[in-house]
Amino acid sequence: MDNNIIEHAKELLSTCESFLLSTNDRNGFPNTIVVSKPIIRASFYNLKFFVDGNGQTVENILHNKKGNVCCYDEDRHESLLLKGIFSVEDIEEFKLIKDRLNTYQKQLNHENPVVLSFEVYTVKVHSQTKTYWKDVDDID
Repeated sequence: MDNNIIEHAKELLSTCESFLLSTNDRNGFPNTIVVSKPIIRASFYNLKFFVDGNGQTVENILHNKKGNVCCYDEDRHESLLLKGIFSVEDIEEFKLIKDRLNTYQKQLNHENPVVLSFEVYTVKVHSQTKTYWKDVDDID
């Protein structure tokens, strides 16, 4: 499995529908939200999520960009944890991303929709009762 961590992580990114985004508040406590799958995967190392720009998550990122993205396949008891850096991107033209949103995301009707960009630094996969991880620097 060690040699296939990235391939397995890519599979989990493709098959999971819900993701947990974790950031740290001003007091250092974790804040986690559940969001739909990334609206854009620029590459394995860069994921983009649709969120409300007026929420706690964006406020946290403006103070501390470090965070986690996690997803879980309940049927196979497999999970993916990505550690990395978030950034906030304003949406210039909502029509440009509307086609990428699922039905639920379109119904959210955020007052201030933004895209969170996440740059992956560490990959951790739990599969077959074992946990495997790699830093991006270790990946060939």
